Amino acid sequence: MRHLLAIATLLGPAVALAGDLVGPETCKACHPVAYASWREGPHARAQESLGERNRNDRRCLSCHAPAAESGLAGVGCEACHGPGRAYAASHVMRDEELARALGLTVPTERTCAACHTESTPSLERFDFQKKLRLIAHPEPHLGEAPAARVPAAKTPR
Repeated sequence: MRHLLAIATLLGPAVALAGDLVGPETCKACHPVAYASWREGPHARAQESLGERNRNDRRCLSCHAPAAESGLAGVGCEACHGPGRAYAASHVMRDEELARALGLTVPTERTCAACHTESTPSLERFDFQKKLRLIAHPEPHLGEAPAARVPAAKTPR
């Protein structure tokens, strides 16, 4: 297993850069709660939020539908978590270190800032902590039991 991890660590980033998207439906198989949350949230409808004249503008689609050329509308799981072809298998997802070595990323404020910038049309300034609660999808971290994580949106204050 150590050899596999070492190889994955070396090849993982190259594999992820290949752009092997699996799509939200694949993620849904193991993450139904996260999928339902995403489906009802703003990222799933990001392309629809564009005005009619901007729906095919590549500058807009780079954020509102980054995988449009692959036939995926909106901002799917892999826009934030990285292309999943290499890490989506259930045996890989059970091993957090291996999944991350193969391209699974945990989004950070920097991830969001790639699209949510000062020049992004919005009524208010982007507040990472506030917005994170709006898109929280309650799934266990890799290797945890489902009850081990409290979703950010429901964290007591």
